[in-house]
Amino acid sequence: MRDVVIVAGEASGDQLAAHLVEAVRKTDSSVRFFGVCGPKMRAAGVEQWFDSATLAVRGYAEVFSALPRIFRLKRDLIARVKSLRPALYIGVDAPDFNLRVERQIKAHGVKTMHYVCPSFWAWRAERARRFHESLDHMLCVFPFEPALLAPYGVEASFVGHPLAQSPLVGTPRADLRASLSKFKDDEQTDEFIAVLPGSRVSELKFHSELFINTIEIVARARPRARFLVPLVDRETRAIFESALWRHGEAIASRVDLMFGHADFALRAADVGLIASGTASLEAAMHGCAHVVTYRVSALTHLIVKRKLTLPYVSLPNILAREQFVPELLQHDATPQKLAQALIDLLEDASSRNAMVARFDALRESLLPPPGEPTPDVAAVQAMLERGTRG
Repeated sequence: MRDVVIVAGEASGDQLAAHLVEAVRKTDSSVRFFGVCGPKMRAAGVEQWFDSATLAVRGYAEVFSALPRIFRLKRDLIARVKSLRPALYIGVDAPDFNLRVERQIKAHGVKTMHYVCPSFWAWRAERARRFHESLDHMLCVFPFEPALLAPYGVEASFVGHPLAQSPLVGTPRADLRASLSKFKDDEQTDEFIAVLPGSRVSELKFHSELFINTIEIVARARPRARFLVPLVDRETRAIFESALWRHGEAIASRVDLMFGHADFALRAADVGLIASGTASLEAAMHGCAHVVTYRVSALTHLIVKRKLTLPYVSLPNILAREQFVPELLQHDATPQKLAQALIDLLEDASSRNAMVARFDALRESLLPPPGEPTPDVAAVQAMLERGTRG
């Protein structure tokens, strides 16, 4: 048996890690996985040491209050890794946490891999100088990243982006809508809007009222529209649902809350309102024309603004090197502006189609290179061999 510690810090990382674990175990059932995980990783067979929700915090100011529990987790995790002496440690995203842990355990002889290259090419470029201290190999989800990492002495592989291979990609919208049985005979519904306010509790606290106020404006203007709101867990759902019911039953009756199934909501929807992050790329992969927004504390906004190296924040715009997906951030993130941007998309089919065409091209560029085993599994297998020999 060969042991792997795998650590993910939020819902998107949990999904990526689960996909990797399942793929590795199909080729080598002797590999055992332990670590910091969420529900999808547990379902894939990872033995949970700690819950990944502990690390699900965004923003400098917001992280400050969470530091004591994060430091405790880091200390306890490193102690467990040293005791287990695994063949490999895989940090999945959560770079501020994982790179620090990787640096310490690599110094103790454990092979380390990081899955999802930190976006040093978009902000905080200075981080790349120390990547080699933390990891033996980087799994990259964007094709241009290995070449950018080479000058820093970082071994890297492009493995494709799992979102580009979602099972629902290409599924006809009509088929998905038909599966929403409660709407089959509802002649009052012919538009669906996906609403993704974020996956972290801190994001829901900033976004719930903003998104619901936006829903209210759009609902008045588009009486035949319904709103699909996928939320990742009970805690985030409770925050959004509580805010929703404060606005009354008339609005709540137009909103359908879902546990997970963001892929379904995005593929079924005509347009989307998306909190910036992986969800924007997921919307693109499912061909959902959308508007991106985000709010953080004033202090976090000031710090992040100084470290950005590009004039946009959503992944489709970053990858295209131009803003073709509308972004309304911080002070521009008002219900009136967001609602108008959504209504504009609903009313302008040519703009929607043009955006979706660009999404299709983007998805093609993110498919993994051909090969069996797949590049991510091949890279893990190679590192396991190195770790076992080491």
